[in-house]
Amino acid sequence: MLKLISMPIVSALIGWGTNVVAIRMLFWPAKPVRIALLNVELYGALPKRQKEIARSIGEIVNNELLPVESLMDAINTKEMHQHLAHLICSNIESKLERFLPRFLHQPTRGVFDNLLVDVVTREIADLFTRLGKDLAADLQAKGLLGKLVEEKISSYDISGLEALILQVAHTELRYIELAGGALGFIIGLVQAAIVYWL
Repeated sequence: MLKLISMPIVSALIGWGTNVVAIRMLFWPAKPVRIALLNVELYGALPKRQKEIARSIGEIVNNELLPVESLMDAINTKEMHQHLAHLICSNIESKLERFLPRFLHQPTRGVFDNLLVDVVTREIADLFTRLGKDLAADLQAKGLLGKLVEEKISSYDISGLEALILQVAHTELRYIELAGGALGFIIGLVQAAIVYWL
């Protein structure tokens, strides 16, 4: 009876332990470890294929998740034009304050500000209209966003990448570990039932 009871427990521990080891082996070992007797090299899946994974993620981001054309459409709004105009005008304003005497600049400041913001906003809208599609197509062809994502992922230290993945997918990975235990327990129950009936 003790053997029958222990079978599902042992199977659950094996199932859980196997999944824990499998998840850890995504990241570990970070550097290749050679086992001479077995002629085997252990190397974590992510460290081994980091550059290839980074390139694939970059391509997906560039072509499917966030195409440059969609990004350009998202920022080509009246609010964004006004925001950019205010940034440019503030920069011009700070330069003028440094080079023009205060008595020349101060009286015309309000009129100058409103006029400048209006002109710059129109120019930015016109620039987006003229360059938007061509620029988006050019950036898309060059894969700018994809390259930025690829460089960022490739530059990550593997321990930092592991921490990032565990932070994002902690619950899902824990579920996989527990699912291995549950599945092992069910298999153990089936084995115990077979042994009992035989």
